[in-house]
Amino acid sequence: MVSVGIDIAEPRKGLDLVALDGERNVLASRGGMAVDEPASATLALQPAVVCIDSPSGWSASGRSRMAERELSRLGIQSYRTGPDPGDHPFYRWMRVGFEMFKRLAPAYPLYRGGDVTGRAAEVFPHATACLLAGHLRPPGTPKHTVRRQILRSAGIADTGLTTPDQVDAALGALTGLIALWGGHSVVGDPDEGVILLPVSSLPPEPLRAPKPGHPSQTGSSTNTEMSRCDARRSYCAKPG
Repeated sequence: MVSVGIDIAEPRKGLDLVALDGERNVLASRGGMAVDEPASATLALQPAVVCIDSPSGWSASGRSRMAERELSRLGIQSYRTGPDPGDHPFYRWMRVGFEMFKRLAPAYPLYRGGDVTGRAAEVFPHATACLLAGHLRPPGTPKHTVRRQILRSAGIADTGLTTPDQVDAALGALTGLIALWGGHSVVGDPDEGVILLPVSSLPPEPLRAPKPGHPSQTGSSTNTEMSRCDARRSYCAKPG
């Protein structure tokens, strides 16, 4: 069982890919890829699911998509994907993401809910990190320090992940592994695009950053959601 995460960027920056197996070992980690490379590398790996850090399409419901509005209600902020703005330079990375979904679609159709097997799903590493931590990033803590802690808590060796973009791709792949064993939920409208999340149920209240002095500030705590994931490893990490 393999899950692939792909971090999207503008072509000049390059794309990143990380593949995890069912034991959460890093099978592949590549960076600075041309736009056409991640699709061919993914097909060669034959993963059970592909998780792409990009919107899958423009909004059909106003200045943002339902998925982003639902994340906002959880306290998780994201870039808003409105209607097609034309050739705006800021959104070029999104068009790269759209192209990635298109390239993979014959083998991995767009995920719209339910079982993720054999699908290409939209993921959002910031949301993955917040939901697995059970809180927003502590003030003053670099975001990728937190994200690496999340990977380590999930049993993933991050020493070979040399860039923040590879860390994000690994968080995408982790989201896919959890979803393969049923520990997932989604936000959004299936017709407009859903975001795959690595928790079986959404928090009832908006997430908040921990107060100064909270154990999470020192990295010494084991958060509730990650503990639940570890407790159910028989389905969220590897076959029984």
